[in-house]
Amino acid sequence: MPHFTVLQSAPIRTQPSWFAAFAVSALLSLIAGVQQIETTATETNTTQPATTQSATTQLTGDEYVPSKTADIFEIPAELKTYQQLMEYVQEIDRLENDKLSLKEKHAHHQKVARTVVAIAEKSLTLKLQPEQLGSSISLKLQALGYLQKLGEPKADILLAKAIQQSISDKNSIVRMVGMKHLVESGFNHWADWDPVEQKKWVTKIIKYVQQEETGPFQFDLTIKVVEFLGDVVGGELFAKELLAKALPRFQQSDNPNILSAASKLEGTLRRLNLPGNKIRVQGKQLDGTSLDWSTYRGKVVLIDYWATWCAPCRAEVPNLLNLYDAYHDKGFDVLGISLDVKQEQAEQYIQQEKIPWATLFAEDKSQRGWQHPMAVYYGISGIPRAILVDRDGTVIHMNARGRILAEELRKILGEPVANLPGQRDSLVRQVSNPPLSD
Repeated sequence: MPHFTVLQSAPIRTQPSWFAAFAVSALLSLIAGVQQIETTATETNTTQPATTQSATTQLTGDEYVPSKTADIFEIPAELKTYQQLMEYVQEIDRLENDKLSLKEKHAHHQKVARTVVAIAEKSLTLKLQPEQLGSSISLKLQALGYLQKLGEPKADILLAKAIQQSISDKNSIVRMVGMKHLVESGFNHWADWDPVEQKKWVTKIIKYVQQEETGPFQFDLTIKVVEFLGDVVGGELFAKELLAKALPRFQQSDNPNILSAASKLEGTLRRLNLPGNKIRVQGKQLDGTSLDWSTYRGKVVLIDYWATWCAPCRAEVPNLLNLYDAYHDKGFDVLGISLDVKQEQAEQYIQQEKIPWATLFAEDKSQRGWQHPMAVYYGISGIPRAILVDRDGTVIHMNARGRILAEELRKILGEPVANLPGQRDSLVRQVSNPPLSD
C-alpha cells in the first residue's frame, strides 16, 4: 500500500505511479532555487487508532461526509493540532495485517485512504502555515488518487474537482500543489484519454504557466511536461504549443538562473522540430579531431546520446552492437555523443565493449556532461536519446532503440547481413524473419 506522508520530498514524476508522496518544502526550496531537498525526520506517535465501525463512507459534494456508520478509523477528538493529525496519518498508514485476504486488504486500504481524506479535511479547518496548508491539500489529493485506483465510487470526480479547486486557489503554494497533481494525473492517464481530454489537460497547464511567476517550479514543470509530450503518441503538437507560449516568458524572466536556463527550452524546441528536417551535428571526437558530418551523407545514422553512468544506455549497447554488425555493410552507422564528465571513463568503456563507431566528447571541461554543446543545442535533458537519420540527413525517428531501431533498419535497408548468424541477437533475428502466415 502507498504510504501517505507529507514529509517525504519528491519532484514531479514523469513515470506512472499509484501516488506521489510530496512535501511542500520541496516547492518552497524550488522557489528559493535550492536543488537538493532534505527529507524531514519524523517521530513515532504513540496514539493508537480507535476501533472502526461498519458500512461505507458517503461521497458528496467536494469532501467526505461520513455517515454515522462510516467505514473509517475514528479520529480521536483530542487530536487538535496539525502535527498531531499528521502523526496519526502515519500511525494508521503503518497498519497492515499479513493474514488478511486480498479482498480484506483492499477494504483495509480503502479505509485508510478514506480516513486520510477526512484527516486532511480536518487539518484544513485549522490555522496553518503555508507549508502546512500545502501539505494538507497534497495529502488529500494523494488519498483521493489512491481511492480512485481502488475503484472507490465518485473518487475520480472528487479528485478532479479537488485538483481544479487547488489550481484556482488564491494561494500560490496551493496552486503549485494542485498543478503538480494535475501534471502527474496526466502522465498516468494520457493513453486513456481521447484528444479532447488531452487538449483540456494541456490547456490548463499553459494557462498556469502564462499566469504564474516565472520561477524554478514553473520552469521545471514546463520542461517535464514538454519532455513527456514529446515522447508520447499525439503529444508532439501540444509540446510545441506549450513551448511557444512558455518560452517567451522565461526569456524575459528577472531571475538570472531562469534566464540562463531558457536556452535549454530553446534547444528543446529545436529538437521537437527535428522530425522530417535536417539535423546539425558538429564537435570534437574522443581522439581530438573535428567531426566531418558530411562524410556520413548517404548512410543511415543513429545519433546516440549516452554516458557510462546511464544504466539504460549500457543495457542498449549489446543490441546496438549486433545491429551495427548486421547492417553496417548495408550503410548503417552510429555516432555517439558522450555526456560523461571524465574522458578516461568514456574511453575505457568504449575499449571494454569494443565499440567501433566514432564518439563526440567535449574538450572544454565546462562543456561536458549536460553542458555538451550538442546536448544544449537540442535541449537534451534525459538519456538515452537515439535519433535516427536517413541517407539524406533527415531525421526519421526521435527515439530509435531496441526493436524500434531493428524495424526501422529493416524498412530502410532490407534484410540484415547474415554472415554472423551466431552473434546476431534476438531483435535482429525476429525482425529479419517475416511473420508466419496464418
